[in-house]
Amino acid sequence: MTSAALAYPMSSTITFTSDILGPITVDRDTVLTFPRGLLGFPECRSFVLLPSERPHVYWLQSFDYSSLALLLVDPFVFFEGYTLDLDATDLRAVSPNDVSVLAIVTLPNARGEMPTANLQGPVVIHTPQNEGHQVVLSENSYGIRQPFTL
Repeated sequence: MTSAALAYPMSSTITFTSDILGPITVDRDTVLTFPRGLLGFPECRSFVLLPSERPHVYWLQSFDYSSLALLLVDPFVFFEGYTLDLDATDLRAVSPNDVSVLAIVTLPNARGEMPTANLQGPVVIHTPQNEGHQVVLSENSYGIRQPFTL
């Protein structure tokens, strides 16, 4: 017994509609898995990281919930002197070049207020494994709502 589906190669892209970003087509190999989800969203496990129109600013779009898209920034660019130490359980990469660290942004509710970034709970992405984790830093001089200019 054979299946006709086996005769056709599987598409290397996925098309998905985000409630915020609209239709998205990405390569299957770029889908990120978050085994434990994110803080506040433990059931969300599949995401894609998309560049925004601004350098060092990204969207983390959930494949589990079309309405969940988080704005992320590179904290090393937006916060001078930002550092963090990742232990062996956080750092599953062979090289530091295999890791991306990004901070989740909360946009202001009112005009004139500043956006804030969660520098105490950064998102760590292990590029070769396409796996992400949100880590909570116990020792950090920055907080979860660090204001900055976007």
